[in-house]
Parts: sequence; structure tokens; C-alpha cells
Amino acid sequence: MGTAEPLPEQLFLDIPVSEARHLPPGMELAEPWATEYSTAIGEKRYGDAIWARYNIFGDTVDGMYTEWSCTDDGQYTEWKVRVEDAILEDARGYAEDRELYQEALEFYGGTSQNDSRRDIIAALHRIGRQPYRL
Repeated sequence: MGTAEPLPEQLFLDIPVSEARHLPPGMELAEPWATEYSTAIGEKRYGDAIWARYNIFGDTVDGMYTEWSCTDDGQYTEWKVRVEDAILEDARGYAEDRELYQEALEFYGGTSQNDSRRDIIAALHRIGRQPYRL
């Protein structure tokens, strides 16, 4: 039995690079996002990698998710959510575990200057500096 590949970072980069490159049966990832995810991690462009991760399943169009809900009485509601907003919403939830979130921020401290989505890393750091709230 082999050893599991460690995750690059467990909060936002939760797909092992080997899986993004060589999909296990039954897993479908969208291109160019799977390649961008793997390449960006290898080049330490972690903002780009996070962006790719949030697009990797092919359920975004032009940087937007389509969310929906259906009530018990059959009412259907659909709305759009920007990928950036989804990342930040997740970050606020993850930040409740201060220790784990701090570990992630330390990892992202090594982000390359060549990262085109350094805004994402900066936003994660801003959230990390906010006071803890339940």
C-alpha cells in the first residue's frame, strides 16, 4: 500500500497535484484549470493556484458560480456568486480555526512575485488579521 501524497495546503489547495495531473477513475476536472492548478503550485503562484482550484470542477462561467436553492414548497431560486466572494466566504469560515488558518497564511508567505492573483493572498491575510468572531 502506497503513501498518500501530502496536500499542498489543506484549506484552499486540497487536491493533491498528482490527482490534478492524473485523474483517478470517476473524477473529472476542467481544463485549463487542472493544469493551471498543478503548474501554479509547482511555481509557488499560490493565488493563481487557489483561483484555479475554485474553477477546477468546471462549474464556473466568467468567474461566476450559479448557486440555487429549492424550498419545500417547490420555489426555485437561482443567483450568481463571484469566485472571489466564494473564496473569501470560505476564508472567513476557515479563519475560525485560528491555528490552522495561521498555518495556511505561513504557507502562502512563500508566494512567488510572479503570481498574478496576489490579491487573493492579500485578502486571506486581511481576513487573518480580523478579530475572531463566532
